[in-house]
Amino acid sequence: MHKDRAIWVSLAVLGLAFAAYMLRETGGAGWMPGCIFRKVTGLDCPGCGMTRGTYALLHGRVGDAFRFNPVGMVLLPLAMIGLGIEVIGWVRGKRLPFSLNPGRWGATVIMVVMIVWWVGRNVV
Repeated sequence: MHKDRAIWVSLAVLGLAFAAYMLRETGGAGWMPGCIFRKVTGLDCPGCGMTRGTYALLHGRVGDAFRFNPVGMVLLPLAMIGLGIEVIGWVRGKRLPFSLNPGRWGATVIMVVMIVWWVGRNVV
C-alpha cells in the first residue's frame, strides 16, 4: 500500500520539477494564459500576480515576488507546508500528530483578508 503512494508522490514531484523547469524560461512567464477575470472585467483578482510571483521566487527574486502579490506570497508557503504535511501523512498511511488546519475561525480570517486584498488592490 505504501509503495503505491510513494509512486504517486514521486510522480507528483516529477511533475513539479517539470513545472519548475518550464518556469525557468529566461523570457519570463509570458507564455502563461493570464487571468481570465482580469481579461473579462479589467480588475485584478486576489490571485493576480501569483504566476509572476512564483516565477520570481523560483529565480530568487523575493522582492519582485512580493511586489507582484504580497498576500499570495505570504499564504503560498503556508499552503505548501500544509499540503506537504498532508502528503507525508498520506504516504505513511497515518496522519502526523500535527497539522496546519486553520479551523473555522482561521479560514474566516483568511477569507476576510483575501476579500479586503481584492477590493483594496482595485481601489488604489
